[in-house]
Amino acid sequence: MAARIMQCVLAGVLAAISVGLLVSLHRLQVDVGVVRIPAGLLLGVLFQGAASIFLISVTGSRLPAAVLAAAWGIMVMPFAGRGAGGGVLMPAVIAEQAQYAGWIVQGIGVLVPFAVIAGETVRRRRSR
Repeated sequence: MAARIMQCVLAGVLAAISVGLLVSLHRLQVDVGVVRIPAGLLLGVLFQGAASIFLISVTGSRLPAAVLAAAWGIMVMPFAGRGAGGGVLMPAVIAEQAQYAGWIVQGIGVLVPFAVIAGETVRRRRSR
């Protein structure tokens, strides 16, 4: 039981780091020639994927990755809604233009860990 609690605590710490990283960098873009690359979103996908794979490989369980996704969803709520945090850090509209990066980053934070869990489940079932 203590091991499971520590796994969930580790997932919570990684979720807090991930929320800070993704909320602060989700609008980062890099121009490569004439192409604008959403570097913040790509970094977010890589970090969430690496954190999920790390949790599964270190613990041998898929539970911490699920906790990562759930904790991420809970921790991002103050920044994603209307109000002081959400309106400034993740605005839905700037100059009457929708800001899709804020919406996409919310999906990244929750869906990437579940995609890693699904991949691990398929891998485990095939090895039987």
